[in-house]
Amino acid sequence: MIESLSSHLRVVKALTVREMESSNSSYVYGYAWALVEVCISMAALLVLKILIHALSPPAMPPVLFLLLGAVPWFTFHNTALGMLQILPQRRKLLQLPHVTPLDILFSKATLVLCTYGSIFFVGLLAADYFEIGGVPRSTAGLVLIYLLSWIMGIGFGLSLLPLVRIYPPALKLLAVIWRFGLILSGVYFTISKIPPLYWGYLTWNPMLHVSELMRTYWFYSYQTPIGNPYYVASCTIGLFVFGLLLERYIRLRFPL
Repeated sequence: MIESLSSHLRVVKALTVREMESSNSSYVYGYAWALVEVCISMAALLVLKILIHALSPPAMPPVLFLLLGAVPWFTFHNTALGMLQILPQRRKLLQLPHVTPLDILFSKATLVLCTYGSIFFVGLLAADYFEIGGVPRSTAGLVLIYLLSWIMGIGFGLSLLPLVRIYPPALKLLAVIWRFGLILSGVYFTISKIPPLYWGYLTWNPMLHVSELMRTYWFYSYQTPIGNPYYVASCTIGLFVFGLLLERYIRLRFPL
């Protein structure tokens, strides 16, 4: 079993490197443009955040506030979305020996983590330096919650695969859900800005907990009233296991 797992990890590594090399390959700087695209997206969100500055507590610098909410969300979103789109694009790779659909899916997820994780790390250091955001309250907590948001994206993508495989236009419908998810996941606000009457309708969303916990683990001035790391971990594990089971079922019933 260990030898089989090691073989799959080597395949995922090779496919991830291939995805990096093919990303934006028609442009001169190739994969570097993927990083630039993320920076442009973050800059656009920052402009919007400045326009609605009243939604963030005064003790939280706006760039740090935005990064701690936006990057985990987009890591989750692009991991799930990328996994839904990658198999039809890379179907020919399945003809190679030892390459399985899961290898292709995990290579895409790894690429997203490398891209957004790099931007997250560099962006946090730069924002902390220029905005004097201080030392994080819990670096371990930040890393753990960020990784959970990525794994949750994997589980969510795997869970949606049967729907997209059976009904491809569902991707268009999911675009609407993503927009609502961005709004409801605390990227632009903290839950303390929302009347407690509505908390019960919002706290089912694990990505809202992620945003709240990321800010709590960085800022000493903020303690989330609803963020629960055990809830995030439970949702992540549940989605991941459920997604793996669904992926195996749909692969056997509806082969590519």
